[in-house]
Amino acid sequence: MAADPKKPSTLKEADETPLFPPAKPGKRVDYGTNNTLELLERIPSQVVDLKLDDVLTAVKEVDNLCDYPRCKTKTSLMGQDCQHCKKRFCFKHGLPEVHGCGEEIKRDERKKFLHPKPAKTIRQEEDVKNAKKRLDAKLKDMQVGRMQKATGGGSGGSKKKKGK
Repeated sequence: MAADPKKPSTLKEADETPLFPPAKPGKRVDYGTNNTLELLERIPSQVVDLKLDDVLTAVKEVDNLCDYPRCKTKTSLMGQDCQHCKKRFCFKHGLPEVHGCGEEIKRDERKKFLHPKPAKTIRQEEDVKNAKKRLDAKLKDMQVGRMQKATGGGSGGSKKKKGK
């Protein structure tokens, strides 16, 4: 019975304490990382439930920062997405050689150059991709048709009888 009164007090304490250290005037809050997953892993789920607005604000700010360690440049308007590691960087760190993907990209490009795909294979892949697009469009049309029949089935049948 004594444990139950303690839980609300710890939740109240967790609710009253700031989630992140306060920022100095004129500076941004330091979340300790530019990686959203690292940020969320550090915060207990109970605290996330209590301070969801603060957590969402932090995640939004971290997502708009360059993913290079210790770089705090905003990338919301101007930034580059790395095609290899799928991270977003400012223009200063956008080159693969600068942020650490240089060797992997060099290896991939060398592989493409030494072992190119034949034109026939490329055409076949494009044909398959186009066929998948057509199939998806046809399936979507059929689903829309089914939804229309299900919602207006009675009225649609009576209109056809009147037309005949």
